[in-house]
Amino acid sequence: MAFRYILFRIEDHIARITLNIPETRNALNLEIRSELLDVFEQVRDDDLVKVVVITGTGKAFCSGGDLRTMEGVKPVDGRMRLKKGQRLIKAMVDLEKPIIGAINGIAAGAGISIALACDILIASKEAKFVIPFTKIGLVPDWGQFYFLPLRVGIARAKELMFTGDMIDADEAERLGLVNRVVPAGELQEEALAFGARLAKGPSQSYAMIKAALNRWPASLESFLELESAMQAVAFSSQDFDEGRKAFLEKRKPVFRGT
Repeated sequence: MAFRYILFRIEDHIARITLNIPETRNALNLEIRSELLDVFEQVRDDDLVKVVVITGTGKAFCSGGDLRTMEGVKPVDGRMRLKKGQRLIKAMVDLEKPIIGAINGIAAGAGISIALACDILIASKEAKFVIPFTKIGLVPDWGQFYFLPLRVGIARAKELMFTGDMIDADEAERLGLVNRVVPAGELQEEALAFGARLAKGPSQSYAMIKAALNRWPASLESFLELESAMQAVAFSSQDFDEGRKAFLEKRKPVFRGT
């Protein structure tokens, strides 16, 4: 499938998705939203893909919604527009494969939402993060009310949302917004290396871990019941059989995702 606004390739079981509109700092025009939704549906159905890495070209990861497309939006049209963006976030969350966000530059607005929908975030030292909705009289969207407090806590989420202040990569790491920060020149290598590590792992285990943690917050009782059901499935998998034998034989396991 050919795309106009994203770069896409699969190599060594890793799907690499790159937002590619550098002249607008990879702003989310209406077409790229559809392309991203299509590519995540494609990745979902491709058994050769074990891990996804998403990043941006130029000096930005994603600068958020394209304000040039928002003039005079009526309530019904606005709701439909937002629903399409929400479908993308849901597709990322529901994808039973780890998603690594390689945050190469500015992540703003809905670009933060795409980052938050990833499972692991690795940021360049040059990355910056801003939730600017109050600067233009809007409220955060695309799942930020859910995801941001899970990463940074309610109080910090309120501060970031109220003020619209920009934070750098080191502050983002300190707050727990990203998993790690690396030098700009090492970002892609680090993200792909982490992806390669996960691609060799037990993909069904990852799928169940992701499905369980995406139910957070939930009660202890709910998680105990969920882990019982999931572990019963895991016990019967070929990957567990291989992992158990490899442990006893003192060798590295070779997982096949079955």
